[in-house]
Amino acid sequence: MRKRESIENVTSMPAQAATRGRRKWVSHGLSNRIVFRGLRYGTRWLPLPVLHGLSFFCNSLAVTLMRETLTDIRENFRLAFGVPEREAGRLARHLFFEYGRSVIDVWRLRSEAFVPRISSFDADRTALARVRRDGRGFLLVTGHVGNWELGAVTLRGHGLTPSVVGQPELNPDVEAMRLGLRKRLGVESIDIGSSTATAFRVRAAVEAGRAVALLVDRAYPEDQVMVSYFGRPTPFLRSPALLARFCKCEILPGFFLRSPDGSYFNVWGTPVASDESLSPAEDARRIMSRVAADLEGVVRAHPTQWFNFYRFWGGAGASE
Repeated sequence: MRKRESIENVTSMPAQAATRGRRKWVSHGLSNRIVFRGLRYGTRWLPLPVLHGLSFFCNSLAVTLMRETLTDIRENFRLAFGVPEREAGRLARHLFFEYGRSVIDVWRLRSEAFVPRISSFDADRTALARVRRDGRGFLLVTGHVGNWELGAVTLRGHGLTPSVVGQPELNPDVEAMRLGLRKRLGVESIDIGSSTATAFRVRAAVEAGRAVALLVDRAYPEDQVMVSYFGRPTPFLRSPALLARFCKCEILPGFFLRSPDGSYFNVWGTPVASDESLSPAEDARRIMSRVAADLEGVVRAHPTQWFNFYRFWGGAGASE
């Protein structure tokens, strides 16, 4: 009976990846080959002070010229925190510069010598041990806050192989560069394909003892569950909860934040397991509500690392 229910859970997941593969979440066009190549070669040859100087200059231009994007970010802060327009604008401008520093950190990860210090490393060991049982892995869920690519550094440092589930970049050259970066970090990529194929790849990774990572705060019409986020009904991905049920593993919320001194620290939520006494829909709402609460707490504590460059609630920035 349980086996049949597990198969039904998989088939209730979104059947096709075509919609996901074509989704564009931001209105700007900066995720292109020229920008990514500049980042790749610049971080390889230029010293860190020069990189930070260039980042400050470029983001100053962005704040001045990208008025639509700045307006969208300001609206996110206003709705989330209930702050006046002036404070929301200050947070929005600060976010650009924080993102620039995080991007530099990621693209400098070409060897161990360039890995930022992780100040929470010892505490991380305890958090990860809670979900590493009998040699099996787990699902690591996070959101667009902090530097999720640096999470791979933490996982590798604790003997875990990360597997990232996601959609390919729209630009094939950008996708190739991103895959090259992940290869250097020792990260396996699991592209979203058919629901069944993706689910079985995820389960194989879990059974091999890997940490399977998913970003959960950008949902799609065919894959969503409504949860409360900053007091507002917000769609989060439903599939992580269904995958946890199918793989019979726990979900661990994890967030990777940058400190002002350039080091990183990790914030972990409480592991959550599926409850087979509930229906898949009820269980998904329960699990993702807890994940959303953990994510909201981190965003409240570190608002300028909440990297959504579009209007998060009901905006027109996302396009097909």
